[in-house]
Amino acid sequence: MIKAEYISHMGSDLTVVNSDWSSDVCSSDLVYENHYLTDTDVANYARQSFAKLAENFTADQNANLIKFLARGMASGDWQELIESMGCHSTLEDAHEMAVYLRSIPEHWVPFAHPQITLRMRAPVPITVQCYKHKIGFVESGESRRYIKSAPILFIPNEFRAAAENVKQGSGGVHPESELWRSTYIRKCMEMIDTYLVAVNSGVCPEQARFFLPQGVELNWVWTGSLYAFANAYNQRSDSHAQREIQDLFEDISEIIEPLYPISWAALTQGAY
Repeated sequence: MIKAEYISHMGSDLTVVNSDWSSDVCSSDLVYENHYLTDTDVANYARQSFAKLAENFTADQNANLIKFLARGMASGDWQELIESMGCHSTLEDAHEMAVYLRSIPEHWVPFAHPQITLRMRAPVPITVQCYKHKIGFVESGESRRYIKSAPILFIPNEFRAAAENVKQGSGGVHPESELWRSTYIRKCMEMIDTYLVAVNSGVCPEQARFFLPQGVELNWVWTGSLYAFANAYNQRSDSHAQREIQDLFEDISEIIEPLYPISWAALTQGAY
């Protein structure tokens, strides 16, 4: 008999309404909203192929399964691989090892079932970087085509100097950081005031928003799978990522890690 059977769900009709940010502005920072499933469910969905349930196994057995899914091989094979890496001294050997590592299958599907919803706030460039993560994510953001309230300006604690010998990134604190910080605040507030004057003078919001600087903060609701958030964290917590987005994803990690302690550690910290 062909049928569909209910297992679980996250959210309600009210969630749909609350996720529509087009008519209001949220003044909160990063906030946990909701999540769906647990580490045990990750193990359950991995065992679906064998019609087995996690409840029939010990907590350690379920944890070991999650770690296996994350690394793509048995613990003994992984240890042998780690030990063998020290024996590769030539570029050819290193290339062969790199090719092999890329060929290890990812058992990612069980990690795609759990979902997390967060309320986010970040300046425009950081929001754009977050939106680049598409697979496994969906976002609902505010639109200044429909709202007229004064936006919030992101104010960095300091301005950094340009990095040496690279096209992107940053170095230490700029020697005139305070000067540039005060200039930034003054110029941005001037443009925000111009925006408000334009709106109050009858200029349509969809054009008046062109006055706003990149530093204004945007609000959105972000829902993604555990696997998607882990992939994004691994990229954005890297030292090459912009400092502000590194800080944002550390905050995200602090929210997700207690919800999925075993899976998150395996996916982001190599806790195999």
